Amino acid sequence: MRTRISVLSIFLVAMLLLLSEGFAIIVVYRDGSTLEGTIEDSNSNYVVLNTTLGKIQIPVSNIRSIVFKNGTIPQSGQEFSLSGKRYRGYVTELSKDYAVVTTWFGKIKINLKSDSVDFLGFEKAELPGITSESFFQVELVLNDYYICSLINGEMIVGLELNTSGDYIAVVDSYKNTFFILKGALEYIYIPYKYAKSYDLVVLNTGRKLYGVVKKFSDTQYEISGQWGKVVVNQNDIVFSTYKETKEQPSQIVQYVQPAQQTTKVESTATLIEKAIYDKDGVATIVADVPVKVEGKEVRKINIYPKEIVDPRTGVTFVLVPGGVFKMGADASWRNVEEDELPQREVYVSSFYISKYPVTVKQYLDFLKASQTGASIIVGKQINPVEIDFLGQKVRVSYSAPGDLLNVPITGINYASAKAYCDWAGYQLPTEAQWEKAARGTDGRRYPWGNESQTKYNDGRRDYPVDEFENVDISPYGVVNTYGYPIELCRDYYAKDAYKKLPKENPLNTTGTYVVGRAGAVAGRITDRIPLTPSESRNDVTFRVVMDAEEAFNIIKKPLNNKLLGITWFVVNENVKKQYNVKSEGLYVAFVETGSPAQLAGIKTGDVIVKIDGKTVKSFDDALKALSGKKQGDISILTIDRGGKVIEIKVRLGIWLF
Repeated sequence: MRTRISVLSIFLVAMLLLLSEGFAIIVVYRDGSTLEGTIEDSNSNYVVLNTTLGKIQIPVSNIRSIVFKNGTIPQSGQEFSLSGKRYRGYVTELSKDYAVVTTWFGKIKINLKSDSVDFLGFEKAELPGITSESFFQVELVLNDYYICSLINGEMIVGLELNTSGDYIAVVDSYKNTFFILKGALEYIYIPYKYAKSYDLVVLNTGRKLYGVVKKFSDTQYEISGQWGKVVVNQNDIVFSTYKETKEQPSQIVQYVQPAQQTTKVESTATLIEKAIYDKDGVATIVADVPVKVEGKEVRKINIYPKEIVDPRTGVTFVLVPGGVFKMGADASWRNVEEDELPQREVYVSSFYISKYPVTVKQYLDFLKASQTGASIIVGKQINPVEIDFLGQKVRVSYSAPGDLLNVPITGINYASAKAYCDWAGYQLPTEAQWEKAARGTDGRRYPWGNESQTKYNDGRRDYPVDEFENVDISPYGVVNTYGYPIELCRDYYAKDAYKKLPKENPLNTTGTYVVGRAGAVAGRITDRIPLTPSESRNDVTFRVVMDAEEAFNIIKKPLNNKLLGITWFVVNENVKKQYNVKSEGLYVAFVETGSPAQLAGIKTGDVIVKIDGKTVKSFDDALKALSGKKQGDISILTIDRGGKVIEIKVRLGIWLF
């Protein structure tokens, strides 16, 4: 009997050693049967599996899927999963160290030795064709990650980026390489620190590119970067920060439309060519004669882009130039309220205003990432996300239906709108800013003119913010100011505001109610609506503004984000028993999508035992370890993951929206 036990023990130990040489996987055959083992060898023709029955060579043509992690076996062999994210596609090349999968946007070379692979499919799938022609835009970001935004809204994040033929190659933290067809890309975001020699070029199609600019011919320029290179015609450039040497005088003129060569444009171009760069984005022009605009001599010309996108939040802004406009209703209009009178000329300084109301997606990002209190109203379209922890429901995040992400956020109040602004460095528009942005300077009744129309947001359902951009649009390109929802302004309401406030940048800072604005309520853009600040209404939204002089400084500042984006609990006896935890520390119960923790690879079920070498067994320990840390700093978290201790570097406060 002893001999039998000894032989059996030796056999079991031998099998354990055999299985430990590779990584345990499950092969799913095309008939649905499965086989467990470890991969000893593999190529595009077969997979050699070590099993309890010995080595088995399986033709790839017989395999539907290979599952690398415990979990649900995929029902289809036409998909694969990396780090919990599923893609439609299939394996086209296989070796012991890597697999190449084909998917709709290109292909991925997957590092099989990493911990990122959930499962791979081997059945060929029909995939949509993507053009090789590229139309993507290039933007800059403050974090250290390269971000590729695809035309379907998917995001691919990596630590390295380069070009490879028709592809943009992105390498992620697991050493997986994503080869993305250029035609599948909408935006490429490049870290500022890798773009120090880049200039900005804006084309007349609206396409923006950051790269190294060189003169290609008398009429063309080459723009190149890690993303590749393009050659563009000089006449297609409407703006560039590029400036050539005097030996090679540039014909690129800042913010001068090239379409029509009039005397005025040529004289402006001549002046700009005489510009001498000073510093900090300032240039000096030595003029031979006084420069006049609208018959008035000027000594300073401010040059601003017509439209900018804040890379932190995704909010698109349009410029409203400073100057005088007619504010208030025309007394000859019918049914005008007393609080809209008298009509008068008011001056406002140049500012940027969001082209659309803040969307559900943009507000949802704020709720997830910001360091806000529980008093913030979540909005009509947004739902809390709860998890079950030790038998209790715990709110950990927020979500919204995908078809509502691009509609205006509603069901919020003044304090919540202001909290969003504080998070991003924006402000609510003053009433004067809102009205000028909505109607221009000439005192018109509607954003589009003085003739009524029926196509606008009637408030009967949630419309996308760009639904009416061809009809309800102001002279400055601001969309949906006439239609619902009602929009919050910064001013407090006063019935006699137009009689007592100054005519330059007016703002009323005291009162019981705040001002709401929308034209559709009364049939004119000048209507003023008093709102209770604390009340959340399903017909109220907001948009945001930035001072034109400060805009580029604001969008470079970090958002007031949570440093990690984790819901964690102190490990106690109940946690140890319920979740099979051995270590003392903080148990990760939830990791927010797009958070610094998720981007770094932290997972639900991890136990954080140290932060920057300091042992953490309580929330107080964690707060002390992170004390003094700011957004962008690197912290090293020591993690117990299923009994294996690993270290993960986290870039604090940097979120991917």
